[in-house]
Amino acid sequence: MRVDDHRSRAGQASAMTVPRLGDVIEVGEQDYMYGTGPLTLRVTCTGDRVRVGDDEWLHLEGLTLRADGTQLGQSPRPALVRMRAVHIASPSRSS
Repeated sequence: MRVDDHRSRAGQASAMTVPRLGDVIEVGEQDYMYGTGPLTLRVTCTGDRVRVGDDEWLHLEGLTLRADGTQLGQSPRPALVRMRAVHIASPSRSS
């Protein structure tokens, strides 16, 4: 399985977008574990990939953001996200 670098198509998610530290990602409720409603997260840590059923998922930690982009709380939260559903809303500025 090929993993595309999201930098090649700025603003668009590839088939298997891999978030980087500092990226702001968006995923729908059905595409992460565990929580309710859509999730917007500024990535602070990336972890292992795991296969769940037919999908590849990625362990992440990050700061939850409100719809207006402001931070909700001070502590990073863990999330297991379906890789094919990750949308990079705002790439990190470090690269």
